[in-house]
Amino acid sequence: MSVSALVTQLSDKLSLHKQLAAEMFRQRQHPFGYFRQHTQVVTEVLLTLWQEFFAGKQLCLLAIGGFGRGEMYPYSDTDMAIISKDVIDDDLQQQIAAFVQILWDLQLQPALKVGTIGELCESARQDLTGDSALLESRFLCGEQQLATEFIHQLDLQRDVAAFIEGKILEQWQRYAKASGEASLLEANVKTTQGGLRDIHTLLWLAKVQGLPPQIHELMKKAILNRTEARLLLSCQKQLAKIRIELHLTAKRAEDRLIFDLQTLVAQNLGYADDGTSRASEKLMHDFYRALKGVKQLSGILVPMLRDRVYATLPRVIAELDEYYYQIGNMLAVHDLELFWKKPEHIFTILRIAQEHNDIVGLAPKTLRVWWTAAHELVNEEFYQNPINRKCFASFFRHGDGLTHLLRFINLYGVLGRYLPAWGKIVGLLQHDLIHIYPVDDHILMVVRNMRRMAMEQHSHELPFASTLMHSFAHKHVLYMAALFHDIAKGRGGNHAQKGGPDARRFAEDHFLDAEESDLLMWLVEQHLLMSMTAQKEDIQDPEVVARFSKQVKTVERLTALYLLTVADIRGTNPKIWSSWKASLLERLYKATLHHLSGKQSNRQTAILDRRQQAMHELSHYHISKTQQRELWHILGEAYFARHEWQDILWHLSKIINYEQQAQAHTRLLPDTDTLKVMVYMPNRPKLFTELASVFSEAGMNILTARAYITEHNFILDTFILQFPSGLSTGDYLAIQNKTELALNQFVNGHLPMSASNPANLSRRSRHIPVAPRISIDDEEDAGWYNLHIITANRRFLLANIAAVLSELNISIRFAKITTLDERVEDSFLIYAPQLADTRQQLRLKNALLDQLLL
Repeated sequence: MSVSALVTQLSDKLSLHKQLAAEMFRQRQHPFGYFRQHTQVVTEVLLTLWQEFFAGKQLCLLAIGGFGRGEMYPYSDTDMAIISKDVIDDDLQQQIAAFVQILWDLQLQPALKVGTIGELCESARQDLTGDSALLESRFLCGEQQLATEFIHQLDLQRDVAAFIEGKILEQWQRYAKASGEASLLEANVKTTQGGLRDIHTLLWLAKVQGLPPQIHELMKKAILNRTEARLLLSCQKQLAKIRIELHLTAKRAEDRLIFDLQTLVAQNLGYADDGTSRASEKLMHDFYRALKGVKQLSGILVPMLRDRVYATLPRVIAELDEYYYQIGNMLAVHDLELFWKKPEHIFTILRIAQEHNDIVGLAPKTLRVWWTAAHELVNEEFYQNPINRKCFASFFRHGDGLTHLLRFINLYGVLGRYLPAWGKIVGLLQHDLIHIYPVDDHILMVVRNMRRMAMEQHSHELPFASTLMHSFAHKHVLYMAALFHDIAKGRGGNHAQKGGPDARRFAEDHFLDAEESDLLMWLVEQHLLMSMTAQKEDIQDPEVVARFSKQVKTVERLTALYLLTVADIRGTNPKIWSSWKASLLERLYKATLHHLSGKQSNRQTAILDRRQQAMHELSHYHISKTQQRELWHILGEAYFARHEWQDILWHLSKIINYEQQAQAHTRLLPDTDTLKVMVYMPNRPKLFTELASVFSEAGMNILTARAYITEHNFILDTFILQFPSGLSTGDYLAIQNKTELALNQFVNGHLPMSASNPANLSRRSRHIPVAPRISIDDEEDAGWYNLHIITANRRFLLANIAAVLSELNISIRFAKITTLDERVEDSFLIYAPQLADTRQQLRLKNALLDQLLL
């Protein structure tokens, strides 16, 4: 048979068997059965080709890497090594090249190492990843004695301790490289922390020291107990199923759970939407639980396997008391039965670790028995023991190491057993285009942020918040509020209100006094109040501040809520927190503090104060009383009600003596990534829409827009724009100059209107859609309304919304644009007397929905 005919035959065989393996997998979802089928057919093809090319040669063929351990995914590389007894000459090199080309033609994605024993041993010595692949060597065909000698030489030269330390370092480097938003939202099944590569690492650490690299065999060797082996096999099966289906669905070697594939993969694995969760959310929930199981076992097995060979630190043992001793930087128990004899030590050992900052964790054997005991004994009876509740409360009162402690007991499932409400949010995803962490991880990030504000070494991050935190008397209550603020997520309804009773019970059970209990419950129930007020309302309006102050009531509550709000927003998504949001919250805090101190004002007194200040400043510019009266007449009384003093001074300095001249100005806001813009020009239809388009075209994010129409029908609009991320101060200045030039061309009619066609949504928005929500609320003054819109973010969104309002003859007077990563929650103060007719309100909502759903 000719080579071409043989290749055609083998190609047909491969295609048929791959298809049968895929169909069998989708019927039974048995990944290990798939691996056997796939590996077997690839092996048969290679054996056939070997006989065609290399029969009788002094060579051997080894399967290495994933192929070597029999873990072949649909589009995996075929990892192999060809070992030659002698140096490979040109003729043999050409034969090998032809062999490899056929493997490519068969779409086997060959990853081949070729050389003599000495050459490949030297390559392994220089490359830890290559050495790991060769550690999995499995003889396929050729000269078996050559393969045996090669593997023996590799084993002789390999420094086991260095290999182990290198793989652990490689693991941590992989974690660091995979950190960030993308790894959380579109995690890599293979390389993320807790993924398949971590299982491979455990098996490599076992095999390199002569242990069998199979989970069930490690159980026989007492490296794993039965429970651990069952958990590790379950996690491996879950992750392997997902990775196989990812390859099959994508029709390529795709290891990331990208948005485009999550729903299809979930459906193909049998998940379905229901009234509470989407199929993709259920898939990701099980995925994160599998990662957690691998991380749990890695915490025990990696240090245990390492310590069987060597210790990274000198073996220094220090007795702590009759129960505990410290070995290096690990905490251990004298009696491994301690936790069953005295269950209160399940928490006591954590308190001791928290009090010793040189202790970084529990020794492997201690961790193993602690985890087993905690899993069996932490229950309602354990909770009812006041010793345990006092110890748990002490974690928060002590503070130091709290984040590490809570993450530890969450990882090992103890936090969910102690607080059943917590168990319901572990791994719970929030597909809302805002949050990037599962609920439990988000909460622990908020605790971490709260702790950082209390630590001197992090004071430079948020100086104002840190100053408040250092002087706050009840820090432990803030940590508890952080733990409970989202604990009712996923139950339906208002999670803040539902979490209040949970917090109240916790406070009563954990010996908080009445004042502390009230503060904790109030913070949990009201944890969204400050962010909603700052981001959606006009906080320079005295009545908004007065209303907020009435809800807060005390300075202690104000300070506590401010600190929780900062920690919460920063722990939601790195893209959401910005210097502008920090300044908004700080301004609301200071305005409320001023109000609570008795220096109250209403809208009318604010108007008078601002006008008096304006008159005083203008007198320095020798502006006559007549000119001032003319200016006040042009601006109108409402101007002073709707603008704060700093903006009034800026506006007046530019327009005085130029009341009939169109102009635009910008200024950088100090210590922020924002630009303030004022536009003063004759009014005309769709002007706000055109300005929004100009800013969107420039890539600027609009944070706040204050539209005002003077008595002589000029607009005096003020915008806060956010620069694109990743720019330097020098870039800010260049963009500011370019923006100001473009705006002045625009106001003088030299710049055509920018296009405002809807831009494409992001992949995340397309695959995790948010149904638009529109609400219209009456203001106290007739004809005025608050329009609230929640939808997916995209360029030109504000311009498109403004175009709809313009078409319906609705005037925007103030816009609060809240951008939360890929979701927006915008509020508009509009003047539209026609909306008194409910049919007109329905018309407005339908027109907006038509635009938002494009």
